[in-house]
Amino acid sequence: MKKYFSYLIIYSFLGYILERIINLFVFGELTDGGLMNMPLQPLYGVGILLAILINDFLITKLKVNNIIKNLLLLVVAIMTTALSEAVTGFGYYYITEVSLWDYGEFFTCTYKYVCVIPTSLFGLLSFLSIKLFHNYFKDLYLMINNFYFIAILLIFLVDCYLVYYTAITL
Repeated sequence: MKKYFSYLIIYSFLGYILERIINLFVFGELTDGGLMNMPLQPLYGVGILLAILINDFLITKLKVNNIIKNLLLLVVAIMTTALSEAVTGFGYYYITEVSLWDYGEFFTCTYKYVCVIPTSLFGLLSFLSIKLFHNYFKDLYLMINNFYFIAILLIFLVDCYLVYYTAITL
C-alpha cells in the first residue's frame, strides 16, 4: 500500500504541475482549477497508477516481446486515463451538478469528459512518464519513514473529505 500510495502522490503532484503549465500556455496564466487544497491532481495520479498496476501485475508477465508490451502499456495508459477522466467527471457532476471541464468545446470532441485527442495525449504522457521516469520513483517510497507516510496519508484523506464535503454543500 505504501508503494502505490506514494506513486499516487508523486504522479498527482506532477499532474498538478503539468496542469499549471498547460494553463499557462493555453490561458496565459497559472490558473488553479484544482479541487484539492494540497498541490495535487489525483485525476492524473489515478490514471497513471492504474496503468502501473496493470503493467506490474499483467503486462510484464506476458510472454511477448518488448514492442508488444510497450504497445499494450500505451493502450492501457490511454484507457486508464479515459477511465479516470470519465469517473471523475461524471462522479463530480453526479455529486454537485457542476462540470469540472467540457471537452465538447474542443474541435473533434463531442463527449463531455473524455475525448480521443486530449485523452490520448494525456495517456501518451502517462506512458512516457512510466517509461522515462518511473524507475526513478520506484524505490522513493522506501525513503519515507512510517510516521511521514501516515501523516501524508491522513492529510490526503482529510483533503479528500473536505473536497467532498465542500462539493455536497454547494
